[in-house]
Amino acid sequence: MKKSFIIVMLGICSFTANASLSTQKPVVIQIEQSLTQMNSALSCSIVYSHTPMASQADYYKGVAYERYSDLVAQLVLSGQSEEGARQTAIEKIVMQSQTIKQQIDTTKTGAETELKQLLQQTAKNNDCVHYVNI
Repeated sequence: MKKSFIIVMLGICSFTANASLSTQKPVVIQIEQSLTQMNSALSCSIVYSHTPMASQADYYKGVAYERYSDLVAQLVLSGQSEEGARQTAIEKIVMQSQTIKQQIDTTKTGAETELKQLLQQTAKNNDCVHYVNI
């Protein structure tokens, strides 16, 4: 009787462990999507801030903040503390911003056409919906 109880309990624990792993997969996908969307919105904001369409930068700042909030929520669902989730999201924002700013600063030292091409390519890569030939 004791052996069958232990076997049943092990079976339940095994089933529970498998179920929790399967429910975490969508959260991981949602985290990746939120991160990608946040990076895209942030990129668009930075691109537009360097163009005559600077007013669109504010729109994308708002979108980036919404995506930041989504990312934090998804990270909390995955088991991180809220403070840890916010720190992780901020680190991602800083890293993305620095990468784009560095590309722009490097290109600014070259010809103006190179900067324009970089901005256009970044806008296209990030599906900046308000993008028009700048």
